[in-house]
Amino acid sequence: MHALCRDVWFNAHVSRSVCNGKKMLFWSEVWTGGMSFRERFSRLYDLSLFKDKSVFDMCQLGWGEGGEAWRWRRRLFAWEEEAAGELTLLLRNVILQVDKDDRWLWTLDTSKAFTVRSAYNFLIVQHPIAHPVVAPSPWHKDVPLKVVVFAWRLF
Repeated sequence: MHALCRDVWFNAHVSRSVCNGKKMLFWSEVWTGGMSFRERFSRLYDLSLFKDKSVFDMCQLGWGEGGEAWRWRRRLFAWEEEAAGELTLLLRNVILQVDKDDRWLWTLDTSKAFTVRSAYNFLIVQHPIAHPVVAPSPWHKDVPLKVVVFAWRLF
């Protein structure tokens, strides 16, 4: 068994690049800072009225201090306001590129595009593991079709 049996091999080499933010969920997806805002600011996520908005939509609502994107189910406590301030600071330098679509980046190829060759070359140099782990289903909506087909054929 190779690294394919570990569920982290793909996620470790793919990331999302935010351009216009229309196809990326503000709270749930990792698009800045290496962690989703849902994880990092879980309390704010719980209180948000806009849980399923895209990055673009939140930007349009206004994510600056006092912006419409910050509508909560109730008034924030002092410590929650501090977290909201921290989130606002993180977003201060974010500039969306409205003329470009969000895209996937593949770190195992210099073109940053997924290739079967780069995935294969990575997998064949992995050391076998002592006891295989059952891999989760490759049929995931966020995984590009050619990656799914490659994984399916490899299994």
